[in-house]
Amino acid sequence: MIPVAELRRFALPHAYALGVPADVLHRVLRAVHDDAADDAPGGWVHAWASLAAAAEARGRDLDAVRYHALARFPYVDGPPRRAAQEACVAAFDRWRKEVPGISRLDLPFDGSGFACWAAGLSRRHPLPLILVVGGITGTKEQWAPVLARAERLDAAVVVTELPGVGENGLSYGTDSTRMLMYLVDVLGRAADVTRTCVVGLSFGGHLALRQALEDDRVRGLATVGAPVRDFFARIARGTPLPRLVSLTLSHVTRTPVERLPAELAGWGVDEERLSRLSAHVACAAGRGDELVPYSDAELLRRTVPRLRLVENDVLGGAPERAAETRLWLLAQALRTVGTAGGVRRAAAARARVLRARHRPARASAGAPA
Repeated sequence: MIPVAELRRFALPHAYALGVPADVLHRVLRAVHDDAADDAPGGWVHAWASLAAAAEARGRDLDAVRYHALARFPYVDGPPRRAAQEACVAAFDRWRKEVPGISRLDLPFDGSGFACWAAGLSRRHPLPLILVVGGITGTKEQWAPVLARAERLDAAVVVTELPGVGENGLSYGTDSTRMLMYLVDVLGRAADVTRTCVVGLSFGGHLALRQALEDDRVRGLATVGAPVRDFFARIARGTPLPRLVSLTLSHVTRTPVERLPAELAGWGVDEERLSRLSAHVACAAGRGDELVPYSDAELLRRTVPRLRLVENDVLGGAPERAAETRLWLLAQALRTVGTAGGVRRAAAARARVLRARHRPARASAGAPA
């Protein structure tokens, strides 16, 4: 079973990234019982699914998306979370049909397949591409606000999931870059993929980094909390992971928990490869990150030729930090693809205001905007 104490802890940044109000989040976390079955009163899935059902009854589909996403958090491990996953996608589909310009892509690949939500694709007027890939717990539906505003960005925006997450039926591994390269190939019919920026969260950032090393269409990547090398080296040496993280990694990689150290041992990206990276890299990293050591960010600082690094406690459990990170990532993506200068400057300025409310950030390459 997934420990409820870890569900409470790791759900905080996930919920704030989804836009769940702090009072709602803390009310639900207090109501969840340690010994309750997931789908019983007091259980994790039941608590969030009940909120989602109430939101649907009021016609608030986007709120339902948020609550269903938390009900299936961190991954589908049985019928209750599977029902929440399916309801999350259905609620998003209802919402997006009321928002002009958002389409769904279902792509077969390697005997399975994956899905994307997209905005701004056009064969007649192809725009630069911002490709968003979530981490091991995040679904593509959490990017609804960005998709809704895609027209203002002068870019095509496509969001998808890491293999093994949500509607992605593939397994996550070192060869998962093939999926992203295939996706960019397909999107090349309706976007200017020679100007691609990949926004990758956590392990999605690690995957984006690997893709940028192999695919020169990736002009840049913007990431937060991405493991690079030392994270994997620590696991190989036997450093324990939180149970929730171990179970989730086991699920997405289809590897038994006890075999994870051996499976992940070779996933690190070495200094020589990083030094040859031609893409622009923007990275937000936290010294207090519970999972990824700050030494991975310092490794990027030492080796990557074109790096913009900002310090941010990504697991700080505060809505302001989630908003700050989202705005900063958007500003970096727009900087890379060279569009929507006004939107970029506004996003960067708002991120600076939010950051100023906390401790001063350390940034390389001048200002962090």
